[in-house]
Amino acid sequence: MLSHEDNELLCRIGPGTPMGDFMRRFWMPALLTHELEADGKPVRVRLMGEDLVAFMDSEGRIGLLDEHCPHRGTSLALGVNGECGLRCLFHGWKFDVTGQCVDTPAEPENSKLANAMRTKAYPTRVAGGMVWTYMGPKEKEPPFPHFPWFDMPPGSCEAFKVIYECNYSQALEGAVDSSHAGILHKDSAWHQPAKWPHEKDLRPKLEVEFTRYGMRYCAVRNDGEEKHARMTQVPLPFWTFIPPDGQKAPEFRRNRRLINAFVPRDDYTTWHVQFFYDPGQIIDRDHRMAEANTPHDENFFKTNGIGVWYNQDREMMRTRNMSGIEGVALQDHAVSETMGRIADRTKEHLGRSDMAVVAFRRMMLRALRHMQKTGEVPEANQGGFDWSRITAETFLFPPEKKWQDIQPLTEDLQPVGAAA
Repeated sequence: MLSHEDNELLCRIGPGTPMGDFMRRFWMPALLTHELEADGKPVRVRLMGEDLVAFMDSEGRIGLLDEHCPHRGTSLALGVNGECGLRCLFHGWKFDVTGQCVDTPAEPENSKLANAMRTKAYPTRVAGGMVWTYMGPKEKEPPFPHFPWFDMPPGSCEAFKVIYECNYSQALEGAVDSSHAGILHKDSAWHQPAKWPHEKDLRPKLEVEFTRYGMRYCAVRNDGEEKHARMTQVPLPFWTFIPPDGQKAPEFRRNRRLINAFVPRDDYTTWHVQFFYDPGQIIDRDHRMAEANTPHDENFFKTNGIGVWYNQDREMMRTRNMSGIEGVALQDHAVSETMGRIADRTKEHLGRSDMAVVAFRRMMLRALRHMQKTGEVPEANQGGFDWSRITAETFLFPPEKKWQDIQPLTEDLQPVGAAA
């Protein structure tokens, strides 16, 4: 369990909070590229407890500004997007993508107010089907990371997002909890025979290694005469790299990789961003959405979420699906959201199966305290880091070996001081 003080430190991410300051030192995905078009409708974006507005100007540049006009506070999302700027609907103040005011049409002709007026604006980049932003101090802005899914052939990487109605940390903890896979995601009724290795062995051996970029952990299960390993990567501050299903899965899923980003929307909701990629095939976007079963409204809130109790089917539980909830992603959302918007971790009773969850919390709090002490974040956020080397894997290995023999952690990826 965590103390109340550490739970608050881990979970609170608004402006001026310690964890909020820490996370703002990383580039983060903010919205899907297809949400914007040149001179099109501005998009409201709630991110890290801040209300922002995104727009694409006439020349294809993307702005991410404070949603509220600095004049009288009207939402700029109501505004006119055109002629390389976003114009407030109230008095016509117009802002470019840098946040500079370029016109105040209701002021006297010789007014210098526009020149003196700026609104908050965050830098943006486009990659992997998403618009990214950096919300930290300008002088601490790190180089933009180059993740391997940015380099996929056309159609071989697809980005998705939906809202988790809970704090980022409990959403992420579900993705670093391998022991739940054979129970929550059991692809048959509880009393029926297991189909997959993670269903046959419900007591995996979990091992965690802290790294230069965060941590990795492996769940090792018995699979006949061999050991079955699933190694997950957990880079700071909100990423999980999920291993492919391996050679025993249907062909279209064998090498398909999943990247999760649990980006705080505010203290109580989270952007669940997912990148699916496979350089050897086209990602079927419609199939993937059906597989997740997290349909959403125009604001990305699930339409089959907690308000309708995830459409849980008790008859299904008895006959073909242990959870009675369709879709692996929706199952994950259900167990995390029903803990409450922010789980009270002082009331937990943890076991050996929670090893990676405990390690994640320790990693986050250590990294935060390292930044508070030194002013710097872990080295993984600095330039020159080769993210193509950080892969999640599923593999078999003989019982006389260790999983680290198959996936060694090289010396340059070892943790650095207190940042680990």
